[in-house]
Amino acid sequence: MGRILDVLKEKGITYYQSERYNLDSFYFDNYQDEGELFEKTGIFEDENKQGKIIKVEPKTTTSLFKYFLDGSRRTYRIAEAEIGDKLVPIVAGQIGCGVCKRLGNEIKTHQIKRKNCLVLYNRISDDDYKDIKNRIEQTGSIAVDRYEYSSNMEIRPENKAIARIQDIMYDMEIDLLEEMTKKNILKHGEMLAIDGSLQFSDIRDERYFYNVVGISKTFNPNLKNMLKSKNKSIGTLLPKLEYRERTPVFKYNQTGENQRFRQTIGAWYLRIRPRNQVKNPLDGIVKIEKIAVADKEKEDGFETGLINNISSSILLERNVTCYGNDSRWASHIYPIYLTEIMIKNSFLSDIYFLNIF
Repeated sequence: MGRILDVLKEKGITYYQSERYNLDSFYFDNYQDEGELFEKTGIFEDENKQGKIIKVEPKTTTSLFKYFLDGSRRTYRIAEAEIGDKLVPIVAGQIGCGVCKRLGNEIKTHQIKRKNCLVLYNRISDDDYKDIKNRIEQTGSIAVDRYEYSSNMEIRPENKAIARIQDIMYDMEIDLLEEMTKKNILKHGEMLAIDGSLQFSDIRDERYFYNVVGISKTFNPNLKNMLKSKNKSIGTLLPKLEYRERTPVFKYNQTGENQRFRQTIGAWYLRIRPRNQVKNPLDGIVKIEKIAVADKEKEDGFETGLINNISSSILLERNVTCYGNDSRWASHIYPIYLTEIMIKNSFLSDIYFLNIF
């Protein structure tokens, strides 16, 4: 490191070496776990109430994970429309979600769902909206929905429209999971990994998530209420995690505006790659979330043995990698990467899609 940063070190400021690049060409989305409010009520696992960092020891060479679910979307600004007293964007999107299945040493497509949609500003009158929706949906290729926006919101209307399309994608993921559960496809002893956080806003039955975890490649490092010092964020601990080490399980409740049930969720962090093999201090760390379904789990937290077994299986998934194909490779689980590629390959080309309109 150069002498300039050594000045910070002399003042007791801890810094970590990371990749250096020009920020002007990047746009950073909000973290998916932005709103998680952790409870300062102790650790959410039964045999680690002291909240120790645990070294995960591999106990098997077979991963618990058999299914991998992901969703993806592409969004497009189609036109500007004068609706009510505002000039607002009309936004379209291609949405896909799918599941891949492990069969022996191979990953195969299990199921894929696709939807194209058009989202309009919600100030269109109900009668006009119904007529527009009926006429467009009769074509059979586009679903129509609405997004909410107010000038008082500190967010651009385009981002509200994209958020609506993202919510439609999450609903499709839950539909897929519900379908698999009702068909009894996910057997005892088999687990399904969802790419990302479990912050779904419309979970109809939490039993769908009995054998499911969410695995996030990126996460908000400034979440609080997890460490003993309530003012310290989790990001002050994570860079120090060694390979195979995990944090204790922390608890938060999911109580979204449209949520039918209050979910109790346990979250923990696991380093799946050695620190000397990654560019940035949080690379190679995944955040894992699991919904507490059984009453005992909700009351006492998860069994430490279960958390260790899940973590051990995630460590088994760290190779093969998508190194060279995806900049997030260090925290990416390869079967989830393949699921994402499968969905993206199902999308129409941008030129073809835009000419539909």
